[in-house]
Amino acid sequence: MYLPVFLTLILSFVTKVTICNERPVIGILTQEVYWSSFRNFKPFIKSYIATSYVKSIEASGGRVVPVFTNRTTKYYMDVVRKVNGILVPGGGCAFNMSSGIGQSTNEIFQISKLINNVNDHFPILGICLGFELLLMASIKGKFPFSKCNAQDLNLPLTLVPGMEEKSVLFRNMPKDIRNILLTKPVTANHHLKCMRKANFTSMNLDKFWNPITTNRDKYNLTFISTIEAKNYPFVGLQFHPEKNAYEWEKDDPHSWSAIYSARYFYDWFVNECRRNNHRYIKKSTLENELIYNYPTTYVGKLKSVFEQVYFFNE
Repeated sequence: MYLPVFLTLILSFVTKVTICNERPVIGILTQEVYWSSFRNFKPFIKSYIATSYVKSIEASGGRVVPVFTNRTTKYYMDVVRKVNGILVPGGGCAFNMSSGIGQSTNEIFQISKLINNVNDHFPILGICLGFELLLMASIKGKFPFSKCNAQDLNLPLTLVPGMEEKSVLFRNMPKDIRNILLTKPVTANHHLKCMRKANFTSMNLDKFWNPITTNRDKYNLTFISTIEAKNYPFVGLQFHPEKNAYEWEKDDPHSWSAIYSARYFYDWFVNECRRNNHRYIKKSTLENELIYNYPTTYVGKLKSVFEQVYFFNE
């Protein structure tokens, strides 16, 4: 029942689209505390966002609003109408499309496909868990991953042959950044599930996505580490570019070249978000929803994988 109104609103923005929106607002999905190390931290807390994702968006010139889980389709339609792109962060979940961050990712994925189909440029970036949930959303929630061990592993990227010219990330990437990413161990991996090439093909993921880069885990298993949708501005990274500059508990790469090259991914994403004119109708609504309304909590001293976190009671 909401679809006709939603499309009318989106189409009204398309007719006024600007190529360079200088005030992009990006939604970052929250995820349930239940699947994290914060499960018993504070009893009233329900969800969180790691601050490193927020800092990365802000460093690239965007502002952030939290996007909550377990909401209605109408809520996610309203979110997409107001923000310029969506970031699906890393973390943990139950790997289904019916609740939590899996549900919100699937809702936003389907809505975003719809509006891109009417020539409204709306990007999504998935990091680690986000990479995995985007893949699942594209095959109706099926689970395509294999067990692996790429936990606490810093790696250079390997370009899939023939994908450099097809890739939206690599096609215009500065040569010095490309050289760092392909020759130095600057991508931080923290995952125990991998997208293998055989599964990628057998589950028809290659119909929707291009595999752009690969890596090998601790047991020499080859996995896909970067994906790009063929016809949509959707990108997934199995690695964590936000950790290079902002997280310190693990042995993530913190060299100048690691931070410099990692910066490219968020700069690219925020620049993609500038390509639509979605907006908050009321400035007061935006001001009330911005992440600035919430305090950060220092959790690094608890031996968390994060230094700081935004906690939410919804």
